[in-house]
Amino acid sequence: MEKSPMRTVLLICSEGNTMAVIEAVNLSKYYEPPREGVFGWNQILKDIRGPQQTLLALKNVDLKIERGELFGLLGPNGAGKTTFCKIMNALVIPTEGHLYINGLDSIKDHHTIAAHMVTVFAGDIDIWNIFTRRLTVEKNLTFMAKLWHVPDEKIQERIDYTIEVMQLEDKRKDWYQKLSAGLKQRVYLGLALVVQPSIVVLDEPTIHLDVPSKRVIHTIIQEELCKKLGCTALLATHNMEEAEKLCDRVAILNKGEVKVVDNPENIKGFFKVLDVLEVKLQGAGPVLFEKLDKIPGIKKAQLIKAPVPVLRLYFDEKEKYIAEIIDCLIKNAKIVDLRLKEPTFEDVFVSVVEGTHERSH
Repeated sequence: MEKSPMRTVLLICSEGNTMAVIEAVNLSKYYEPPREGVFGWNQILKDIRGPQQTLLALKNVDLKIERGELFGLLGPNGAGKTTFCKIMNALVIPTEGHLYINGLDSIKDHHTIAAHMVTVFAGDIDIWNIFTRRLTVEKNLTFMAKLWHVPDEKIQERIDYTIEVMQLEDKRKDWYQKLSAGLKQRVYLGLALVVQPSIVVLDEPTIHLDVPSKRVIHTIIQEELCKKLGCTALLATHNMEEAEKLCDRVAILNKGEVKVVDNPENIKGFFKVLDVLEVKLQGAGPVLFEKLDKIPGIKKAQLIKAPVPVLRLYFDEKEKYIAEIIDCLIKNAKIVDLRLKEPTFEDVFVSVVEGTHERSH
């Protein structure tokens, strides 16, 4: 089959080791709206009348992920993260553009790519039904190792290593169907440790887990998969703390479009985000809020009603307005506690998604 010019260029680049492991080029995906009515007759009538508006999942996405990188795809629900992961696995065909993995087209060359890639769709473990319900954890992992052509002499060693790292020793002989959702998720991620692929795709890998289990998974992703085994990892998540803690670089995705790509620290410095003054107070009345409303530096106020009310003031030009704000609070309410908070990565993420950010100069 004749290769497209773009694909030929990418393959040539790989010989010089300058090619990205994962590269999206003008990648777009539009879904047809779901059919309506009995047997879809309403939709058929609409089709006869004219073209229907499609549902945007990805729009003109351009991304490069380098070898050995732990790259975060961060966005709210419906941003297009899972669609991107599905295109990597040839489960969804893009409307426009291409997604290349090691220079190969993710759709046309999927069978070649799949031999060196493991994907964990953690939010849909039972839907994908990758494991056999009435086999033990150990036998399931053995079967998967054989599917990925792990050498026979290495299978037991890798399974023992995986069960130890995943803290599943007491579940080794248990049927898969008897495991909790969280333990199933550990087994699913353990597949990557058994296969030891060059690329791991993680779609919401901690979505069903409690805090201690999340910490275990974070350590495994960062220390075992990326540092020890040298995997290139794509982490799709809406968890800002997870992305900031684990990822070398992050792409913030919203409504199918990439808004910014950089490491979390640079992203925090790149955007001007409002400072936050968090005040626990008593005796706050209408007079306080009227006077705060007249201070031009305050852009937003949020009152959280609790046993002791907490007032959050979002403001800019800290040096100019902070003294005036605190003076107003002291004169018009009793302050129980007062804290000035630096903008977090979560604050930046929210401002980018809501479109309220400004670039720093």
